Amino acid sequence: MEKILTTIFWIIFVFYLLRLALRYLLPWLLARFMRKMARNMQQQAQSYEWANHKKANNDVVVDTRQADKQKIDPEIGEYVDFEDLKEP
Repeated sequence: MEKILTTIFWIIFVFYLLRLALRYLLPWLLARFMRKMARNMQQQAQSYEWANHKKANNDVVVDTRQADKQKIDPEIGEYVDFEDLKEP
């Protein structure tokens, strides 16, 4: 009987301990998460505004990134698409 009461006591104790921890810890964690997300969104907005402001000065902006080149396997060779021509 004593072990059952001890088990019930520990279950209730852990339940209240978790309840207290969530009451104080969860709002703090959510506030921290929201501050972090707001900071990230602000940084993204500033970088977007900076990029658009740079283009708004009537300057010509040339995107020099190279397109992804097709990787040709040397064992297979290059594929050439031929068109059939109809003779008159």
